[in-house]
Amino acid sequence: MQAIIDALLGWTGAPQWLLTLIAYVAIATLLFVVAPLTMMFLTWFERRGIALMQDRLGPNRVGPAGLLQPIADGVKMFVKEDITPEGADKYVHALAPIVVAAPAMLMFAVIPWGYNMVPTDLSVGLLFFIAVSSVSAVGLMMAGWGSNNKFSLLGAMRAVAQMVAYEIPLLLAVTSIVMLTGTLSTVAIVEAQGGGFGIGGWFIWTPVGMLGFFIFAVAALAEAERTPFDIPEAESEIVAGYMTEYSGMKFGLFYIANFLLAWLMCAIGVTLFLGGWQGLGVNELRAAGYGVGASILSLIYFLLKTYLLYFGILLIRATWPRLRVDQLMNFGWKWLVPLALANILAAMLWVPITQWDAVRGLGFLAGLSPLARFGLAWLVAAVVNVAAVIFVLRINTARPDEPPYALADEPAAGL
Repeated sequence: MQAIIDALLGWTGAPQWLLTLIAYVAIATLLFVVAPLTMMFLTWFERRGIALMQDRLGPNRVGPAGLLQPIADGVKMFVKEDITPEGADKYVHALAPIVVAAPAMLMFAVIPWGYNMVPTDLSVGLLFFIAVSSVSAVGLMMAGWGSNNKFSLLGAMRAVAQMVAYEIPLLLAVTSIVMLTGTLSTVAIVEAQGGGFGIGGWFIWTPVGMLGFFIFAVAALAEAERTPFDIPEAESEIVAGYMTEYSGMKFGLFYIANFLLAWLMCAIGVTLFLGGWQGLGVNELRAAGYGVGASILSLIYFLLKTYLLYFGILLIRATWPRLRVDQLMNFGWKWLVPLALANILAAMLWVPITQWDAVRGLGFLAGLSPLARFGLAWLVAAVVNVAAVIFVLRINTARPDEPPYALADEPAAGL
């Protein structure tokens, strides 16, 4: 960005601190423009997509194919009356939407959009993303508590419990990829998936990546409170959850945060498991010296993958019913957590088989070619993960009168 500013403005002799300041301001401004525009498009994309799935038209009055409907909705949010309940804590009630929306804006900063197209390449970018995403739970609790409404408080408690429960398998799924790459940099993780013409190196093609992607996808749905995990806003049970007492642009901020968080989870999922911006022709353009062409093509690949995952969220929303609270918690703790731990074990075996040598005690593998070691690691990881899936399935589908749930001191039949 500094080089671009220098080239455009011709400030060859400008102080470095000034160029750095202008670059950071430009990047921040761009992010704060891209985020709302992304949310506006997602509202149209979701409403039109689900309408087509359900044999409806969706928004089609404002602009061609309803493309200007998000602008009309935004204007409506700004002009609607902002109402604060008389018994609410006014300060907590007002701050809650900001605390929820701000993390979604910050998470854009570490997303690698394409080749040489990342706002900031932090060495702990992935840790930053996960940590910032967790802050929104504080805002949700503030909204429920500050509204002085039983339905709002119940919805907030549901949301926090859900986020805490599903952050654990999500973090474990992410940990397996960190173990494979040895880095927390989102840029380095994408670069590590560049083999095989930009497609063959994706982690989704490995047993660790397959199971990790499944766990991540389910946990991300719960984190973003999307169907079938939209329990915190269950209209049929608790009116609208923690958003019950919000109107106007305060409600709009919750709306923005919800859509952006879902899209960002898709973006980080693409980064971790689907090669990020890697694709056919990107590395070839880089090698040929066409950096601009590689950046444009990589951006197209990244957006296509991300919106494809988001389309999967729409399919689930249009077809799946909502889970009960007990089902949600059971699935997170009894299914996803054990599978995620098994996936970490598979990653622990994958790394030494593919990377260690005689110095680290694996001299018997030194004679194998890299391809043979990869195949062996693939087989071992697949056996571990398949065994884990079978074991967890057996444990969680056993009848109550069969082990492991049968009680040792049950009375004999007929007594």
